[in-house]
Amino acid sequence: MRIRHAALLLLLLLASSVKAQASVSIHAFPVNQPPDALVQTAMAVVEGETEIRLTFGGDCTLGGTQNGGAKRFASVVNTHGYAYPFANLLALLSEDDLTLVNLEGVLSSRKLTREKKAFNFLGDPAYTAILTQGSVECVSLANNHVLDYGAAGKADTIAALETAGLAFVDDNYVTILQKDGVRVGFTASGLRFDQARFLKQAEVLRSLGCAALVHVMHMGEEYAATLTQAQKNTAAFLAEQGVLLVVGHHPHVVQGLEIIGHTTVAYSLGNLVFGGNTDPRDYDAYLLSASLYFTDGNPKRTQVTLWPLTISGKTRSNDYQPALLSGEAALRVMKKIQQSSAFTIAPYLTGQGAPQVGIDLQ
Repeated sequence: MRIRHAALLLLLLLASSVKAQASVSIHAFPVNQPPDALVQTAMAVVEGETEIRLTFGGDCTLGGTQNGGAKRFASVVNTHGYAYPFANLLALLSEDDLTLVNLEGVLSSRKLTREKKAFNFLGDPAYTAILTQGSVECVSLANNHVLDYGAAGKADTIAALETAGLAFVDDNYVTILQKDGVRVGFTASGLRFDQARFLKQAEVLRSLGCAALVHVMHMGEEYAATLTQAQKNTAAFLAEQGVLLVVGHHPHVVQGLEIIGHTTVAYSLGNLVFGGNTDPRDYDAYLLSASLYFTDGNPKRTQVTLWPLTISGKTRSNDYQPALLSGEAALRVMKKIQQSSAFTIAPYLTGQGAPQVGIDLQ
C-alpha cells in the first residue's frame, strides 16, 4: 500500500501550524519507505535547548455499531458539529506539539462486509474533522478494531486519514515529529507484540536521527484493574531498548504508571471520545501530557502530568464529549490509577493536573 509522502507531508505541515510552535513538522510513512527529506538530513547537528510537548488520549471510536450506536453518534455530531467531541479538551490539546489518540474502528462510506465478531465499529470518513478540529495530529491504528471490515475497511480508513492530513502509526507505519531539528519517533503495537518488528522500526527511526522513541501499545485485559503479564513483559522489553515513554490502552479502564530505568510507562488511559457504547461500564479516564527536554539534540529530562477526566458530561448516558475533572471526582480517578501503579503517584492539583516527578536522563 503506497502512501503519498509529498501530499501527506504538506497537509501535516499545514495542520501543525496551528500549534504553538511553527517549527514543528510531522512525517508519517511505512517503515521501509522513509522520506528522502528525512534520510538526507538524518545527521544534522542540533544545538540549544528544546522542549517537545506531547499529549496522549485513550480509545476513540468515531462512529459505532450498526445496531443503533453509529446512528446515535452521527445524530449528536450532526447536531453539534465536528468540534463538539473535543471542545472541553481543546485548551489543553492545542498547546502541545502533537496529540496522539487510539482510533478504534473503521472510517468508510462504502458498503463493506463486516468481520464476524461481537462489535464492529464504523464511522463516516468525514469524522476525521473531529480529530483535526480537536487538535489531534496522530492516531494509532494498532488495535483490534481496525480490521472490523477487513483489509478494505483499513484501506479506506488510511485514505481518510491521509486526505485529512493526519499521521498514524501501526505495526507497519511509523511517525516522526521534528521540532527545531530534534526528532522523536513513534511506534505502535496491537494485542500481540512482535519484538523483531519493533526492533526493525527502532533501527530505522534511529538511523533517521530520532533522539527519542515513544511506543503506543494496545494491550491488557478489558475492564481489569490489574495488569497482565504480557503488559509488564512488553513494557520491560521496550525499556531495555531505550524507549523513553510507553503509553497504553485497550482495557477501557484506567491503569497505573511504572518507572523502569529511564522509561515512563502508563499502562491504560481508558476511553476518550467513545462512540462505541451509549452507556459504557466505566466513565473514568485520563489524558497523559509529557514534556521531553533535549540539550544539543540529546535527551535530558522527561516529565509527565496526568489529567483525570470523564468521557461524558452525563453520568448515565454517553454524550461523546469528554471533560476534565476536578475535586472529589478527580481524586476518585487518581485512586484508581494508584491501585496498579508501581510507585506513589504525585497528587492531583486543581488547575495543574497531577504533575509527576521528572526523570533525569543524563
